Amino acid sequence: MKRYLLATLVLMLLLPSSAGAQWYLFPGSRHAKDSSATEFSKPDFIPVRSDEEIAEELASTWVTHVALILPFRSTGTPNGNFLDFYSGVLMAADGLSSPDRHFDISVYDSTVGLPTSAELESADLIIGPVSFEDVSKVLPRSHGKFIISPLDPKVATLSERHNVIQAPSGWESQVDELVRWLGEDLRGGDTVVLLQSAEESSDEVTLRLASKLAEAGIAYEINSSAESYEGRITGTGRFVAASGNDGFCTAVVREVALMNLRGGHNAVYSTSRLRSIQDLETESIHAASAHITATYYADPKDASVASFAESYRTVFKGDPGQWVYQGYDLMNYFGSTLGRDSHEWRQQLSDTPGTGLQTDFRFDESGKTNTAVRRLLYNTNNTITALR
Repeated sequence: MKRYLLATLVLMLLLPSSAGAQWYLFPGSRHAKDSSATEFSKPDFIPVRSDEEIAEELASTWVTHVALILPFRSTGTPNGNFLDFYSGVLMAADGLSSPDRHFDISVYDSTVGLPTSAELESADLIIGPVSFEDVSKVLPRSHGKFIISPLDPKVATLSERHNVIQAPSGWESQVDELVRWLGEDLRGGDTVVLLQSAEESSDEVTLRLASKLAEAGIAYEINSSAESYEGRITGTGRFVAASGNDGFCTAVVREVALMNLRGGHNAVYSTSRLRSIQDLETESIHAASAHITATYYADPKDASVASFAESYRTVFKGDPGQWVYQGYDLMNYFGSTLGRDSHEWRQQLSDTPGTGLQTDFRFDESGKTNTAVRRLLYNTNNTITALR
């Protein structure tokens, strides 16, 4: 099967010397490396080392082979998001490298073809592919090794029966953390209201919310209007947006925001879907004192985030975005936790939490599902407080 590999001159020039990458530069070539190496003249004297010295040096060098499988679209208009992801991977590999450890990164463009079984045989880490379909195709070729799913939430269903690690936490973890947060915030006189439009039937998110609220012993009411509670609550009105309808959620946030502007004490609780509603003004989210659980958030006030951003600008002459942070966090966490025995490493993930720049890692007992979620408090002064 033919292969095309992403051939990006900028990334080739910036590739850290301590983190190598294999480049399939031309259509039809197999593991074609960049052959534009500089010729050096031979020194007058070449020291002769014994076989024992050479063997000792090779034994002390730990090479981690990484297979990175992403939809780069190298044969058309390149996908900028995944180029950013890749640049984050390179930054992490460079930071993890040392004289005793080297990272060899093989990059595959899944829009052209997926790696064969032979190409994955030496891989210690397999990051990607992205889609459920591509992960399903790569599984039989992975030699029983674990595939790290970097993005698609649907892939989580494969982790139950296959060697798949779901790196980003899913909506279930966001719901669970939201209920824990709500329980911690509750005070006497508060009222909890689960808001859903009258036209909607209960979806899986709403059902899980209701179930977790019941498990936590939190009394709640169900309604389709927040405004109807204005003036009726002695404490704080805590409104949980349980709708899958963008229009309804937008109306809820605006209602609560107006109630607060009129002197009320209310808050909206939601998963990160609120942040993705295009018609919802950020000002309204702040005015509604939104409490949002999210898988991704890079806090610009965090010293580590600011330091990384400065380093990234120095190398790539631009500001890092969400995709850069995602690539960095995945490579940095899994690369740093990986031991020489990959089977033992996977079993220890449940006991190895990690804090990333925008993503955290806290795996369940299976070591295959990340449950870490960040809490984002939208303050009325238009700032965001990131809580962990």
